[in-house]
Amino acid sequence: MKSKECVNCGSTHFHKVEQGWKCDYCGTVYLKPQKGSSPQQSQNPDTYSKKRPRKVIIAISFVILLIIGSVIFILSNTTSYEPIDTQPANSQSKGAFPGEWTSEIYDSIKVATKHYDADSEKYSFEGGASYEELEKLVGPPDRVTSWEKEKYGMPPKSTATWDQTKDGEYANGSVTITYDKQTKMITDKSRY
Repeated sequence: MKSKECVNCGSTHFHKVEQGWKCDYCGTVYLKPQKGSSPQQSQNPDTYSKKRPRKVIIAISFVILLIIGSVIFILSNTTSYEPIDTQPANSQSKGAFPGEWTSEIYDSIKVATKHYDADSEKYSFEGGASYEELEKLVGPPDRVTSWEKEKYGMPPKSTATWDQTKDGEYANGSVTITYDKQTKMITDKSRY
């Protein structure tokens, strides 16, 4: 054999085996050339068997992490609202409320429960009614005040106020609803 160099590791040290020559360092086998062909390189079966399980384990780990991440994302973005259960409005309760508001609608609004996470120093809410559903029932508010940034661990919020009648005159009372800007969950309500 002429001075050859292993294509895998660059070694020049070989020993003779039954099929041809084997690299002393990486174990690559070079088959004896047949007439009219160039030397062939054989893949070491030990190298192949070591690489394949590693790739399979990495692929399975990736799939498992992808599934876990998807489940966490879905659960974190799922917001459950309490329905606004309204009874038919009676004319006696309508006098102290603006616009389409009634005492039944106001009383049926469920305010979210506030939770404080000491590790992240942030508040979260759950179980409140949906502001979007409320707005469909009573119409758009007369005024909205928004806070765009998180403050003292509280998420960005908006306060909607209804204080006018359908005719645009000021009503005898007003209703103020505070809601989380991201989830649109009602976090507070008040009536004057």
